Amino acid sequence: MNIPLTALLLQAIKALAYYAALIVIMRLAGKRLAGQTTTFDLIVLITLGVVIQSTALQDGWANALVFVITVFAVHRGLAGLCARSTWIRHLVRGKPRVLVRDGVIVEEALQRESVSQEELLAGLRKLGYDSLAPVKLAVLEETGHISAVGVEDASAPVSADPPA
Repeated sequence: MNIPLTALLLQAIKALAYYAALIVIMRLAGKRLAGQTTTFDLIVLITLGVVIQSTALQDGWANALVFVITVFAVHRGLAGLCARSTWIRHLVRGKPRVLVRDGVIVEEALQRESVSQEELLAGLRKLGYDSLAPVKLAVLEETGHISAVGVEDASAPVSADPPA
């Protein structure tokens, strides 16, 4: 079976469109989807990906191979660009956002990131904080995970030398 080069090129263009659509969906869904995924979030994400893929992937092993190689190559290229450019990384992944400052929840940040107080508190509990009081800073990172620094941790001196 001989597939014309134009058909393979069209498949590569469709694969690019598929990848771009996934990035847009992930950005619209927010960082929470990446790091604090619920079962429902995961089902929705997989369903959207499958539907978009089924419309973009033409029949045949050659088309499947072109699709996979194109998506993989574009993903690797974009990952490299994100590593080199803060602007591109923030465009694709978003910026870290402060959720707690000095033991006080930043309500506007929770709303913008679609994170409930319960999800925030659950994330802090995973990090060993049973209340907001000892939290100096909690951030929703661009990966979608919550990181936190405690009041005691923040006052500790930072040293480049490992402890003896």
